[in-house]
Amino acid sequence: MEHAVHLQHPLEIVSAALLEAPAKWFPNAVGVHIAGIPVRKKVAIDFGDGAKTSTWAVVPVTWKPTFAQHLFPAMTGRVAVSPVSKVETRLAVTGMYDPPLGKLGEQLNEKLMYKVAERTVRELAASIAEKLNRAIG
Repeated sequence: MEHAVHLQHPLEIVSAALLEAPAKWFPNAVGVHIAGIPVRKKVAIDFGDGAKTSTWAVVPVTWKPTFAQHLFPAMTGRVAVSPVSKVETRLAVTGMYDPPLGKLGEQLNEKLMYKVAERTVRELAASIAEKLNRAIG
């Protein structure tokens, strides 16, 4: 799954902030809003080595719950930026996971978990964009 948002800053500035200190822009809890109420889980985060070219930057990331690990999936993904124009940058968050709980997890995934994971990635992209915007000023 993937969700993208646009930031009103040039790629060079956004990619520098993205690569400088991932712990500053990645939240320590992820989740969704259900009926307007935030439902968050604390996560352990591992960042891979970031990479940058003249047209994109990317940081690999894995996040997993800090408790009840057997009930919630670990997500593996990346946060990437690319130019939309000279003054606008696209930030995309992608994530993949294997449903926990075997066959039951696969059935729950089809009915519920996939939609929750999609919303989590969407809200994560918005949260990261907000934190990067604040860091850039």
